Amino acid sequence: MKYMSSAGDYRVEQPGRLIVRAARISHGLRWPFIGALSATVTATLVRLLGPLVVRGGIDEGITLGDKSAILAAAGIYVGLLVVQYFATALSQWSVSYVGERYLVQLRSRVFSRMLRLDMGFFSRSKSGVLVSRMTADIESLQEFASDGAVMALSNLLTVVGVAVAMGLVDLTMALAVFGIVTVLLVVSVIFQRQARKAYDRVREQIGRVLATLQEGITGVRVVQAFTQEGSQASTFGRINEQHFDANMAAARAISWYFPVVAFLRVVAVVSALAIGTSRVIDGTMTIGTLVAFLLYLDWFFQPIINLSNVYNLLQSALAALAKLFGLMDEKVEVDERPGAYDLAEPVRGEVGFTSVEFSYDSDVAVLHDIDIAVAQGERVAIVGETGSGKSTLAKLAMRFYDPSSGRVTIDGVDLKDLTHRSRLEAMALIPQDGFLFSGTLRENLAYAKPGASDDELWEVLSVMGIAQWVRSLPDQLDTEVRERGSRFSAGERQLVALARAFLADPSIIVLDEATSNLDPETEEKVETALATLLAGRTSIVIAHRLRSAERADRVILIDSGAIEADGTHDELIAGSRRYAELVEVWQRGLA
Repeated sequence: MKYMSSAGDYRVEQPGRLIVRAARISHGLRWPFIGALSATVTATLVRLLGPLVVRGGIDEGITLGDKSAILAAAGIYVGLLVVQYFATALSQWSVSYVGERYLVQLRSRVFSRMLRLDMGFFSRSKSGVLVSRMTADIESLQEFASDGAVMALSNLLTVVGVAVAMGLVDLTMALAVFGIVTVLLVVSVIFQRQARKAYDRVREQIGRVLATLQEGITGVRVVQAFTQEGSQASTFGRINEQHFDANMAAARAISWYFPVVAFLRVVAVVSALAIGTSRVIDGTMTIGTLVAFLLYLDWFFQPIINLSNVYNLLQSALAALAKLFGLMDEKVEVDERPGAYDLAEPVRGEVGFTSVEFSYDSDVAVLHDIDIAVAQGERVAIVGETGSGKSTLAKLAMRFYDPSSGRVTIDGVDLKDLTHRSRLEAMALIPQDGFLFSGTLRENLAYAKPGASDDELWEVLSVMGIAQWVRSLPDQLDTEVRERGSRFSAGERQLVALARAFLADPSIIVLDEATSNLDPETEEKVETALATLLAGRTSIVIAHRLRSAERADRVILIDSGAIEADGTHDELIAGSRRYAELVEVWQRGLA
């Protein structure tokens, strides 16, 4: 029951519209689809001609003793088999090609759309769910494209073709058989409902088994520390038994369905034999017609069973499509306005927050009446307790979000009025952990400026003081950084991230404390590179350490989403009790 166990979410609304929409986004696949359909129809029609050739061979050859008629029928039958073989092979390949090519297009469209969504979407979405859309859901579609689509198309055509052929061969016997087939269809519907519930439960229990297994492995040190191996194993065993019960419920549905199908098949064959034999005896039917009808009847039941199985795979594919289209339909909250324009050159790098209010949730305000003016080339540190709103200010400055009210500006221009390209060329974000993509060091550096020459890269590395380190690497610029830059230490990743930002040459740097996770020796190297990067540039620093506040031209203390104090480090120590307390906490941490 491969297809049944692969079934997914059955609650798909308006599947017809879903299929039409899926067809509309396919590009360049119209003629390949027509070719695939033609090959499948040809393969089915050629197969359906076989019993008619057999009938002719029996009635005109064997019954009449005409050897030439027998040889002619055999030759035609062999020819049909050859044509059927090539048509079936072409059908399998072409249907798979159309399906796989469509998935390539769909996967690219979904990923491209996902990259354009704003940070608000990613903050409220679980990364595991998004990865599941691009893996599990695409896999459901891929399974249908590679197996289910061919089976569905060929079996549907076979059922329709066989039904028509039986009616043409002998309508009386066909009507008798169709009555039994009606019972089969009712039984199949009942089975589908039972199996659907059973496999919904199986999938739920699989999730619980995996979650318990992961929890036990991840927390094995705690389990052993408290000698709870037996208890943990008992919990897993109980959930494992529930998984067994769910599978047995599915097995019970299968155990009655297939014997019933086999019984109905025998009833149909016996009925056809009984009716056909009596008619052959009384001369109203030829032996060849009876044999042809029985051959068609043998082909009639299996496609219906196959369609019953592939139905669940189709439902899973439709559910996956619905989820992917839902992702593509996500509204971009932070988008480029019609009529947006570029910043005037040269960019001065003045940043302003004017009467800014913001909330992630409409019921909970995060920032209140924020007014900040950052002058050209000024280094401003934003400090405050966790949850005070300082990181939110950085996100607003980068326009990851738009304020609920008020304005955030660069050189006096509202960020909402700027093109994305112009805004992003003027600004750069340096997070706590310098993120590197899989690939070479050259590719990661040039990410900020595609097409940058090696001479440009080496010049940047030299200015940042890390050229010697890069030259010491086995492959220098061609060194593979591995996934997420795992080949390098945290400090080395941060140095590469700073060099990448320097290559972009932005006017404004938003810094989420690039040295907070580093040891003192590495921190000194990063601070040296950071001083080079920030020289002459406007910078907004989310400060988690005292040193960052001390180095800033101004310090802004945020408390409960509002500006508590604004001034130099020394001024705030003298004039703000809250800031003095915060500095005291920092100093105790350094002791």
